[in-house]
Amino acid sequence: MTEAPETGPNPAGRPRSGTIARIALEVFSIVLGVLLALAVSEWQEQRNNQARAELALANVRAELQSNLDLLEFIYPNNSRVVESISSGESSGSQDATVVPGVQLRASAWQTLASTGLSNYIDYDLLVDLSQLYAMIDVYRQTAYAFISANMNMSATATALGTSVDNDLFSQNFLSYFQMLVQIEAALIDTHKKAIDMTRLQLSDVQQ
Repeated sequence: MTEAPETGPNPAGRPRSGTIARIALEVFSIVLGVLLALAVSEWQEQRNNQARAELALANVRAELQSNLDLLEFIYPNNSRVVESISSGESSGSQDATVVPGVQLRASAWQTLASTGLSNYIDYDLLVDLSQLYAMIDVYRQTAYAFISANMNMSATATALGTSVDNDLFSQNFLSYFQMLVQIEAALIDTHKKAIDMTRLQLSDVQQ
């Protein structure tokens, strides 16, 4: 009568092949579970970041629309004033002056750029937005330079007990006015294009 093979350790004290297979299967199951958990976690993080990027881009679009509304409000008057000064028809009235749009905002763009969410935005759109906000920065710097010069001239006139000659002031700062108006015209055009581009990306993502 044939005896059944032993199931315990072999004489050398080593586990048999069945035990090794079970251990290998358990290790494989653990590793697979960890890998799947990591994959799910990464996928969820990607989805969360994508959602945050879409919200940030929507905020940028709202900011651009607010800037565009301001530019379209001040540009016609500024353009008329510059044309009037250039032709020598300025009345010298304090009302007939260029009003720079220093209220143009860039906080939504700065938030998008500083949080790393820009990695989830179309590259070409990012380039266009970066150029647009760089133009806004140039415009605001020019506007603040004009305002500073205006305040200095007014302070000097007050200290001397004289009044500011508005016609002379306008002629002296005509080049500033012309630069501001030229940038405003360019900003209106680039704002419209950027708003359309952000709308398209948001629509593509939501579909």
